[in-house]
Amino acid sequence: MSRILHDANNAQRILKLTADTMLLVDRHGVCMDIEPHCDLWFLQENILLGKNIIELLPEYTRERVIPIFQTVLKEQRSISKNFKLMLKDDTFYFKCLMFPYDDMVLCQYRDITQRSNVKRQLEQANYTLRTIQKVAQIGQWTYNTYKNVLHCSDYTGVSCKENVQNITIENYIELIAKEDRQNFRKWWYTNEEKLNMESISYRVRTNGEVFYMRIQTYLRKQLSDGSFNIEGYIQDITDIQYRRNHINTLTHAINNVQESIFAAKPDGTIIFANRCFLYNHEIAENEDLSQLKIYNIAGNIPTQKAWKERCKDIRHGKSSHFISYYPSKTNKNILGYEGTMYNVTNDYGEESYWSFAHDISERIRYEAKIKRLNQIMNTTINNLPAGIVVKEINNNFRYIYRNRESYNRDIYPYDPIGKDDFDFHPLAVAEKKRQEDIQVATTGKELHWIVEEKDKNGNLIILDKRKIRVDGDELSSPIIVSIEWDITELEIIKRQLQSAKEKAEMADNLKSAFLANMSHEIRTPLNAIVGFSCLIAESDDAEERKKYYNIVNSNNGRLLQLINEILDLSKIESGIIEFSFKPVSLHNICLEVHNAHIFRIPQEVNLIYEPSDERLMITTDKDRIFQVISNLVGNAIKFTKKGSISYGYKLTDNQIIFHVTDTGIGIEPEKVGRVFERFTKLNNYAQGTGLGLSICKSIIERLGGKISLNSKFGKGTTFIFTLPYTTTAATTKNLTHK
Repeated sequence: MSRILHDANNAQRILKLTADTMLLVDRHGVCMDIEPHCDLWFLQENILLGKNIIELLPEYTRERVIPIFQTVLKEQRSISKNFKLMLKDDTFYFKCLMFPYDDMVLCQYRDITQRSNVKRQLEQANYTLRTIQKVAQIGQWTYNTYKNVLHCSDYTGVSCKENVQNITIENYIELIAKEDRQNFRKWWYTNEEKLNMESISYRVRTNGEVFYMRIQTYLRKQLSDGSFNIEGYIQDITDIQYRRNHINTLTHAINNVQESIFAAKPDGTIIFANRCFLYNHEIAENEDLSQLKIYNIAGNIPTQKAWKERCKDIRHGKSSHFISYYPSKTNKNILGYEGTMYNVTNDYGEESYWSFAHDISERIRYEAKIKRLNQIMNTTINNLPAGIVVKEINNNFRYIYRNRESYNRDIYPYDPIGKDDFDFHPLAVAEKKRQEDIQVATTGKELHWIVEEKDKNGNLIILDKRKIRVDGDELSSPIIVSIEWDITELEIIKRQLQSAKEKAEMADNLKSAFLANMSHEIRTPLNAIVGFSCLIAESDDAEERKKYYNIVNSNNGRLLQLINEILDLSKIESGIIEFSFKPVSLHNICLEVHNAHIFRIPQEVNLIYEPSDERLMITTDKDRIFQVISNLVGNAIKFTKKGSISYGYKLTDNQIIFHVTDTGIGIEPEKVGRVFERFTKLNNYAQGTGLGLSICKSIIERLGGKISLNSKFGKGTTFIFTLPYTTTAATTKNLTHK
């Protein structure tokens, strides 16, 4: 036989269903398995296992069990029912919860004999009490429907008297509170029609007082004249009603407060629990509290020992405050309780402990969120590349917070929290900071400025500083927040961008000027070529035609030179032109320049190549160096009518310094700055394109040097340019790498 209840694979499923005695019964009523949880003799494995337990039931019980059993099998739903089991020696009561289980029924047996017996005893006692209530004539009254007079013995309406008092029913109704008269009349007229054993309570107002009364009829008898005699009792229940009102009010308040309230004996047995406590611990309102122990329910009181420890220090009339986390074993949504416990002793000297606690789950969640947000905020602020400092205005501007970056920027000998600026900074600095703080605190206006300072290593730093007032409230004082952003890199980039923008705008302007000048310079020789070509065609004079031809030829050369120089300048500046680097002798280059220009020198001018180091060799572009020196010498020839033109070079501090000096007309001071601009012609009578010096400047800068001039108007000019000097091998390696 398969022992399903002993199978570990089914344990989880079964335990979720029941913790009482369990019987697994097939559809025919045979007990397939049993797990007893009580010591009743008839609920044992050796008596029931393998037997048809339905046939074993007494007839009275069997007739009531079979329909329920068949319904569970047929409709496959769970049913709970109470049954009476009358055996030979005793009578038992039990609750049977039947669950469909595959093609069988899982029966959960729960013995409720004791509870049922108590219930029957209570019902008997209640019946006896009601009977006594009916016959206890605190005040007796009679009424005849024909006479319409109410006779009260030992009662005059509201107080007990020995003599019988008589009053018409209408006059008596006038004594009743107006709010209760309609109900009383309805009850009274019902009793006139037939006997109504139900009592009614109402209020009577007399002599400025209010009394609560209860009236009940116990006899209605028809007389021979056709009228009816009605008899009953009346009771003054004012004191009872007052107490009941107080109890009802207190009970209503206790059951509807948001606090969880319970009372327990020193051994942990629960003697009272309000609705909130029952709900929080998932206990049914009809649960027998006397069977429950607080340490089996409360998550924060895990054992009986823990309960006794909690009660030990609470003396009579004293209280103990507590905060408990996860106080419910079943309801994990409750994170914590905060409350107070009291020791109470009743009239019989029995001690009990009362606990009043309220749910602080929302507060715990809120505090956890605040803590989490503070962690996020602290992490964020501490990792910002900005120094953040907070000062309390009403506490002499003392520091209450500094982030990590502010500590990195300022070195303090000890923790600055609780200190002010005068504790760390020089007096002048501290006073300046204090004035800034006072200005922000009094005006409420933000201060914002950018300042350049030195860091602790002496490096330049650019700081964006702000000071802001944050107003307080009833619980917090106003503060000043200081924020310092290190914007050194941003500011440098900004300045670089501004410089690049200015250069771009300048380049755009130069381009426009260049195009305009180039158009003018090209148009001038073209006009001469076109105009004199026409004159050659029209002239018959051979001498005149030769003159015109020479003019055309001269302008052709000028135009060709202009175009070549424009192309050279464009290639140099765009990086298209290639420089041919190889070891060259500067002495030989200077000799070649001398030989190229010696025949162009005016008679009163001497061309002098000054003695220089004939052995000096550098790796460079020979043709471009020749072009620069030749251009400078040629330029000097144009403006020197007598005197001398000298040139040469020397090695100084790893630099080769070239010079070309003339004794010509010189340059006016206001025009010196424009010498290297394109199409700049400082003398309109001298021939040239105005691009030569621009080309020289571009070549020298491409070769890693610089060019400049010194000039005195009327006395002459000296052009100087430099080239870096390195050994031939090192220069070759560097150029190869580039």
